[in-house]
Amino acid sequence: MKVSLENMGGCRRRLKGEIPADQVRLTEEKVTLSFQKSARLPGFRPGHAPLEMVRRRYAPDIQTELKDSLLREGLRHAVEKEKLHLVDDPAVEEANFEKDKKFKFILRVDLAPEFKVPVAKGLKIPKKSPEPVTEADVKSSLDRLAEPHAHFDTLEPRPAQEGDYAVLDFQGTCGGKKILEIAPQAGQVGEAKKLWVLLKPDAFLPGFVPALYGMKPGETRQVDVKFPADFPHATLQKQTGSYEVTLVELKERHLPAVDDAFCQENYKMPKTELEARLREDLTASRNSAHRNEESRAVTQALLSSTKMDVPEPLLDEERRRLVARLVEENQRRGVSNEELIKHKDDILKTAGQNAEENVKLSFLLRRIAETEGLQVEEQEIVQEIAILAAQSGQDPRLFAKRLQKSNVLPSLADTLLRRKTVDFLLQHAVRG
Repeated sequence: MKVSLENMGGCRRRLKGEIPADQVRLTEEKVTLSFQKSARLPGFRPGHAPLEMVRRRYAPDIQTELKDSLLREGLRHAVEKEKLHLVDDPAVEEANFEKDKKFKFILRVDLAPEFKVPVAKGLKIPKKSPEPVTEADVKSSLDRLAEPHAHFDTLEPRPAQEGDYAVLDFQGTCGGKKILEIAPQAGQVGEAKKLWVLLKPDAFLPGFVPALYGMKPGETRQVDVKFPADFPHATLQKQTGSYEVTLVELKERHLPAVDDAFCQENYKMPKTELEARLREDLTASRNSAHRNEESRAVTQALLSSTKMDVPEPLLDEERRRLVARLVEENQRRGVSNEELIKHKDDILKTAGQNAEENVKLSFLLRRIAETEGLQVEEQEIVQEIAILAAQSGQDPRLFAKRLQKSNVLPSLADTLLRRKTVDFLLQHAVRG
């Protein structure tokens, strides 16, 4: 069998092969015999029909299976001979039988990139420390615990001012039409009944709240709003909306004192213990943020130190995954489909840049793990499953069975190895 490789640029190669006639005949016999074993022809028990009859009856199917078998043989031979590391299924460009019964084929294959393994120790990253947790930070967190327990009192009639909570009825129009007719998905941007709005200059719509200052309960006022160019609803962008606003009533928020009684009633612990827990949580959060920042810095240093071609199939797959994630995240934030379509090019560009980095980093970290002898032990996987199960409130054993059934464990092991490799890079990084 003859095989040769042609460089098509990047990680793509054109694989040409030729399988001699005698090997073709042997493979054809094997394929025909496999059809004979399962053939059901009138007058014969299954598997006992004459070979020639089977050959005639299943000729098209035998021919198709023969080509597939020869292509698999050719690819297997090429992989062994040329020591190829494929990253995707090959694409068949040609697959033909010659007059002399030889079989020639041309496959387009994508290979893992070849690159010089960078030095894993001594990568330079900025010297930073986690932001310390102050008493003011703890107090701020403590005060936020009171917010869900706030109560509101109706204010005596007086002009509205900043800091009040206004209960509003309003309906908006644009160009003489109701906003909800122009933008059906606008919801409370178009009209509302008894909508609570905190009177702060940047709340709700641009310029809307400042126009309400000085209003008294029961008063109706006309308010014009200029929708910005990046407004979530495309049909309203750069347009002027006109609102008829009625101030129903004004509310004042009162927060309970966060004292021992409050902490015992709502959190079953004294104030000092709750403060200690909040301090621990804040510290853990900032340490995690610092670790993520350093991880980003060290992986960027790694990427900048290595030149590498990226296999197109892996790049395309990662790009599709990131686009889907970006779309999902924006939809959760309430961004409309029309807005997503408008920014399609930006989304694709961002996904493309991140996809290339992710694929490169995957190869780099895997190679460094191999070079440095880094491995994930079974116990580490068990511990990670226990953590994930606890976070989702599930039984660890049942959770592990579900992961195993869905074939997620290899991906989990890969994630842990990636994490361990980044930790190794950080451990040996130079900060300055």
